[in-house]
Amino acid sequence: MINIHEKLRLFFATDFLSRLRRLLMSYSFLFLIFWSITFLLFPKIFPLLLHSYYHLVGGEPLVFISIEEALFVAIKASFYLALIPLLPFMLIKLWTLISPELYEYERRFLRRLLILSLILSLLGFLFGYYFLFPTLVKIFLYFGQNFEKNLRIGAFLFFFLKLILFSVLIFQIPIVFALLIKEGWITEEVLRKRKWYIFSIFFGLSFIITPADFFSQLLLTLFFFLFFKISFLIAKFL
Repeated sequence: MINIHEKLRLFFATDFLSRLRRLLMSYSFLFLIFWSITFLLFPKIFPLLLHSYYHLVGGEPLVFISIEEALFVAIKASFYLALIPLLPFMLIKLWTLISPELYEYERRFLRRLLILSLILSLLGFLFGYYFLFPTLVKIFLYFGQNFEKNLRIGAFLFFFLKLILFSVLIFQIPIVFALLIKEGWITEEVLRKRKWYIFSIFFGLSFIITPADFFSQLLLTLFFFLFFKISFLIAKFL
């Protein structure tokens, strides 16, 4: 594994900080350009984002209840939409800054870690967009079927964005587990002996972070447990 203290000394002893500052400045400028473009195109992008919602409710439109709400939603949502595609490129560029200061085995380890993280992020996005979001919308609309729907554009859109972010972060869990396994903190023997205990912990976490319906909690618990088992394979890859 990487000696963090040694690497920090190397970074501060070189011009790493100045190069990092230039990187952040250039990407900040690029982000502002992306943000402006996304904001201007937001009326065309918005229907694509909520395509699955419109499919579920038969095209019923969302509403806004204040004159400025739609504008502020466009500003905030375009911020996230501009940031998301830039992050992978920024991570890759950051990698090019860090890698010269590392030993070969450290570069190999972090390269694999970065590739896995990007792949899992993409899988998390696809899972959240095509499965998790439509499933939860169906559940919530089912419980609200006896009431008139009057869904606000701001609340609904940020529910969508938070759900996608949550899905992406959840898919990073195997990497966290894999690092713990690689350090020897978790072993296959622990999994065999305390399988149901671990399952109970995952269910408790799911109960805390998911909506109050058993289906979502059970689904997330199964994903936690599946990720935990996959982590042993990822640890071997790292």
